[in-house]
Amino acid sequence: MKEFLVLIFSYLLGAIPFGFIFTKIFAKKNILEIGWRKTSGSNVFKNVGALPGALTGICDVLKGALAVYLARKLGFPLEIQSLCALFSVLGHNWSIFLKFAGGRGIGTFMGCLLILAPKILFYSLIPFLFFALILDTSLATILFLLCSIFLSLKTKVLIFTLPVFFFILLKRLSPIGELSINNKNLILAKLIFDDEKFHPMRFQKIVQRLTKK
Repeated sequence: MKEFLVLIFSYLLGAIPFGFIFTKIFAKKNILEIGWRKTSGSNVFKNVGALPGALTGICDVLKGALAVYLARKLGFPLEIQSLCALFSVLGHNWSIFLKFAGGRGIGTFMGCLLILAPKILFYSLIPFLFFALILDTSLATILFLLCSIFLSLKTKVLIFTLPVFFFILLKRLSPIGELSINNKNLILAKLIFDDEKFHPMRFQKIVQRLTKK
């Protein structure tokens, strides 16, 4: 019973839609109708403003960290802490307060991992930062998630990292109702670049600028 309650609490904590809240406060708009229609901090930052975007990102990280921290303080074992982390990301991505709309879950995932397995987070961020600089942030995010899975293979943290990888890919494809199975390029672009079309890598853009000079 205690396990059930802490999982429900973790979901509800993760479901707090800070991106939606801060957009309403700062811009009096609905973030689900702006940009890529997600409550993610990146969407708020790009399409609403730097301050509400930063606040959204920070709060999304903190709610993930808090879900795991409370489970640990209550004496739950690592597998329950991992499930609390999972339910926190579930809440963020499919919030009951927004008719199951939400964000992508990257910030909340990082917050959970910060408490759950800080070493895995640290070592996963190294290749992320490198590839984000030379390739693309969206592609680097996939590599970051894959690194976290690889580093948690022999631990109970895998209960958290493996499902979240598929949650985030699923959110990249949403709204799924707008996709056609025949449009493979659109599906691949959304999965890899989190966009509706393919675009050049960062190093390609740099080379293009240099050659133009």
